[in-house]
Amino acid sequence: MDQTHHIAADADAVHERIVAGIAALEGADPTALPPLFDAVDPDALAALFATTESGNRRAGHVGFTYAGHEVRVEFDERGDPVVTID
Repeated sequence: MDQTHHIAADADAVHERIVAGIAALEGADPTALPPLFDAVDPDALAALFATTESGNRRAGHVGFTYAGHEVRVEFDERGDPVVTID
């Protein structure tokens, strides 16, 4: 059964939400998953959501494959990132 899951994530912990979300889908311990760094640099991912020097938030999306799942993180100037896992 193909399911898509959406997770609202705090910008500072988006990488943790990705790992926890996939672990929950897989019914696995998060430490049993491959390192997220194999798919995306967590520091670079966090930097995408950081407030700019002018105090503004960025808008956009990024997608990658992690642990056999397609992950998409969408964010806008108003709210927290939303993680979608297919």
